[in-house]
Parts: sequence; structure tokens; C-alpha cells
Amino acid sequence: MSAYLVEQIELANLSEAKGIIIDISTLGGRVDSALEMRDAMIASEVPIVVFVGDRATSAGALITISADTIIMAPGSHMGAAEPIPYSEKAVAYVSGEFRSTAEARGRDSLIASGMADKDLDVPGFPRGKLVNITAEEASQLNFIDGVLPDIAGVLEFMSWQEAQLLEVEPGSLYQIAQFLTRSEVASILLIIAFFAMVIEVFVPGFGLPGIISIIGFALYFGGAFLAGNTEWWSVILFALGLIFLVIEIFIPGFGVFGVSGIAMILVGIVFAAPTIGQGILILGIAIAATAILIPILYKLFGGPRLFKRLVLHESETVDKGYVNLPDSSTSELLGKAGETITPLRPTGIISIDAKRLDAISEGSYLPAGTKIQVVDVQGTRIVVTANSE
Repeated sequence: MSAYLVEQIELANLSEAKGIIIDISTLGGRVDSALEMRDAMIASEVPIVVFVGDRATSAGALITISADTIIMAPGSHMGAAEPIPYSEKAVAYVSGEFRSTAEARGRDSLIASGMADKDLDVPGFPRGKLVNITAEEASQLNFIDGVLPDIAGVLEFMSWQEAQLLEVEPGSLYQIAQFLTRSEVASILLIIAFFAMVIEVFVPGFGLPGIISIIGFALYFGGAFLAGNTEWWSVILFALGLIFLVIEIFIPGFGVFGVSGIAMILVGIVFAAPTIGQGILILGIAIAATAILIPILYKLFGGPRLFKRLVLHESETVDKGYVNLPDSSTSELLGKAGETITPLRPTGIISIDAKRLDAISEGSYLPAGTKIQVVDVQGTRIVVTANSE
């Protein structure tokens, strides 16, 4: 929503609009997103009016007091901006933002600060409770500019009746982006993507898990794009990370590609989130959930199919019909004498009865022309030693 509002304010300024009316109804949201909207509203050269139709609580109150003009409908209210998590540092920070914003707009900064800090002594409001001010109270305290029932009343109040009215609201893409970038939804998307990717590694062939993994990552990064949280570089970094991992698997090395690939994937995922903190949290949840799945898949499938392709798991044992049949032509060589034709280091070529044979020395180097004797024969493996006679 912050990306949407900032974009609309920029468009209104570029088109030299007469004014902007923000019709707000919210229970609040992220402080950092509210600050982005506040900054855009303060910087706008086009005058901004906020109309509170029913409620503007928590971070919505900060957005409201950022406007040049505040109009509230009868029975509406705003305030109750206790930061979560609640701590002395968080309260001081958020109440300071409310105070400075109110001062910038010429409003009572004590009332504004009391919306975030319940320990402040705000006249007319009970101490120990956050300020949550109604339209009638705000009007009596001159904290707002008027109490009117609807947008038509706002237009008349601002003398904008004759102006061309362009009504805009978030389209379906923005609504989808809002849904996909919620921390719990983004975590689920990453968990599904990681789960499906791991299953695809364990199960033979490319199939449904691989497709689901691609869709999960696409929704995660796509939502971030629509919300304006990220740019192409995070996706490119993620894709390069996958490529590096593939290179690491098929090209022997010192793990440089593997480590770099993992780092790129993690950085790409984190920076696609609305904030770095949220990205780290989402990634941590997904990795922890995936770590629980891997032992289960090992038990079911016995290991990733890729490792099975790279590592020989079959053994030629007697119970499978493999036997070491003696070669009569070599078994007869046991005890015979001969001579090395090439040096044995420890393997080389020897000559016995004018026949050239492959042989291995019994641990020592034997130069060419050395008299030798066969001391062991195992199938086609001929072991020789220097003949001391």
C-alpha cells in the first residue's frame, strides 16, 4: 500500500493536480510503511486532505496527521498507535515520529504523542491509556479541520466542487501484491517452494514438485515486484545462485561455486522482502521448516537422486552372482622368474617366458632390466619382487 500511495502522490504532483483526498479506513500496519507514506505526504507540493470515514488507528493515525487538512466523519476515531513489540525504545521512537509530524503540520504534538505513549499526561484523556480520539473530541480540541459526512462535503469545504474529480483505488494487482507480501503468506510461499524443491531433488525425474517450487518462488518474487519492494537485481541474484549450485555439482572444485550460490540465493530472497528484517525472518522460518522435512525424505527415499547418479552404490558381491574366477594362464606364473621391461613404479611391464605382462611390484621401485620373481597372482593381478638369486 505504501508503494501505491507514494506512486499516486507522485502522479498528482506531476499532473499539477489541485489537491489530493485520501479516503482512509485502516486498523494500522507496519510503521516503516507508514513512514514512507508520511514522508511522501509531507514532501508533496499538492495539498493533501485525509478523510477518516470510520477509523484510522495505529499506523493509520500517523498517516492521517501527515495531511495538510484532516476531515473526520461523525462517529469516526483515530489513535491507539501502541508499537509492537512494546518496549521503551520502540515507544520513544514511534511517539517521536508522531510528535514531529504533528509539529510539522501545526497540530497539538502532545495529543499526537499520546497516541503512541500511554504514560504521557494528556489533558482530557486518562493517563495509562493510549489516546484514541473521536471526531467530536478532535474538533473541540482543534486537532482536525472539520467534521463532515462524506467526500462531497470535503470537496465543498476545500472549494474544489468545480474541479475534475479523478477517483483511483488499488487494482487487483496491488491487492494481490498486498496479500502475497504479508509476512505469514510470504513465509508459506517460501516453505512450499523449498519443500517442493527438496522433494524434486529426492524423487526421480522432473515433475509436479519442481513445477510447484517454481510457482512458489515466482509468487514470492512477483508479489515483491508488484508491491515495489524489490528490483530485478534480487531475482537475477537468486537465479545466478541456482546456476552456481548446478556448476558446483557437476564441476569438481573447492566449493567456491557452492558457497557463492547459496549466498546469492539467500541475499536475493532477503532483499525481495519489504524489509531486511522481515526477509531474514521469512527465510529463517522456511529453512527451519525445510530442515524438518529432509530427514523424513531420507528415510523414505534413501537420499537425493542426484547423489545416487554421482556416487556408485552397487557392489559386486558373491550373493549377487559375482565371483573371482582364477585365470589359468596367470595362476601358472606363480613362482616363475622373469625380467622387467619397463620400470615398475610400482606398475609396469615384465617379460616371462618371452611374454609381455602387466605387473605390480611388491611396494618397491624396480628399474628396467631387473630380474624378478612372481610372488602372488590374484586373477589378472601379478605381483612381483626382485629376484635375489
